[in-house]
Amino acid sequence: MKYDDLTIQKLRELSILEVADKLGFKLKGLGDEGRRALCPYHDDKHPSLHFSKKKGIFKCFVCGAKGDLFKLVMDDRNCTFPEACEWLINEFHITVVENKPLSAGPKITSAICPLPSDIVQRSLSVDSVFCQSVVSAGYLSQGQIVSAANRYRLGSSKEGGVIFWEIDAQQQVHTGKIMYYQSDCHRDKQHTPTWVHSLMKSQLPADYELQHCLFGLHLLTSAISSTEDRSVAVQSAGQKIAIVESEKTAVILSEIVKDFIWMSCGGLQMFKPELLAPLVNHKVVVFPDTDETGEAYNAWLTVLQQAAKLYPFKHPLRISNLLEFHATPEQKQRKIDIVDFLFEVPQI
Repeated sequence: MKYDDLTIQKLRELSILEVADKLGFKLKGLGDEGRRALCPYHDDKHPSLHFSKKKGIFKCFVCGAKGDLFKLVMDDRNCTFPEACEWLINEFHITVVENKPLSAGPKITSAICPLPSDIVQRSLSVDSVFCQSVVSAGYLSQGQIVSAANRYRLGSSKEGGVIFWEIDAQQQVHTGKIMYYQSDCHRDKQHTPTWVHSLMKSQLPADYELQHCLFGLHLLTSAISSTEDRSVAVQSAGQKIAIVESEKTAVILSEIVKDFIWMSCGGLQMFKPELLAPLVNHKVVVFPDTDETGEAYNAWLTVLQQAAKLYPFKHPLRISNLLEFHATPEQKQRKIDIVDFLFEVPQI
C-alpha cells in the first residue's frame, strides 16, 4: 500500500525510543533524550548504538551504522519501506485515511456582500474583558496585548465582549465573532458567542451569503503596491502559517512564537478543507487540541488529507503531534490546547 505524505510525516514523528523498545532493543541509560543499546550491525559487547529522541535517529560510534526509525524497522524486520510503515501503523495504532479520490471540491468564493470595512475600525479596542484578562492571567504583558490586538484588529462590544473579526487576504470583512471571557481568561459560558452578521440582518441584502475564512487570514498581506488607478495587496509566498482551534490561542502565541503567522479556524467543527484554499502557496502546520481518544487529532488529519487532494499546495501540509505525545492523561482529559501546554510546562 502506498501511504501519503501526511501519514509518512505522522510516522516520522514517532519517538525512536518507543520504536526501538517495540522492536525489542534493551535500552540503557536514564536520559529521556538519548538512550543506547547493543548494536545489531556488528558483534557488539558493550552498548554502542545511540538513539537520539530529539533528532529521531540512531548511530553506532563503533561500526558507523546510522539511520532513522524507518531504517531501524526495515533492517530489524528485514522488510521493505511500505512494510515498515504498515508495521508502525499497526504497532502504534495510527489512524490512516484511505487515499480515495474525492469528488469535485467545494466552490471557494469571498463573501458575496462583505461587511463594511469601517465597522472594524469603529470597534477597535483593548477594553474587552478578554484583553484585560490575558494580561491579568499572565499570558502577555500590556504592551504585548496592545500589539496583538492591533495585529488582529480586535474589537470590543458594549457589553465587554471581544470581537474576533474574520478578514480575508483582500481585506474583506466576512463577519466577526463576539465572545465573552471571565477575568481568569476562561470562556464565560453564560454568554453564547454571537456573530456580527446575524446582528446586522436588517441591514444586509436578502441574497447575503456568508463564506467563513480563517481568523488572521488578513495577515497574509505583507505590502501594498500602488498602481496608476488603485492599490493592490501583495502577498509574499512561502510564509509559515500555524493554525489552531481558538482565536485566543492564535492571539497569545502571535506574541510568543513569532516564527509563524498564527491563524484560527474558530472551533473543531469549523475546520473545513476550503478554509485552507487561500494558503496553497504557503507552508502550513496545524496544532490540534488534544483529548483522551485522539479524536480531534484524527479529525484535523482528515481535513488536511482532503485539502491536499482538492488544492495544489506547493508545500506538504503538516500536523503537529506535540500534544498527542507529550500531554499528560490529565491534560488530555481537560482537552488542552498548545497554549495551555506551553504555560503549564515548567520552563527550563
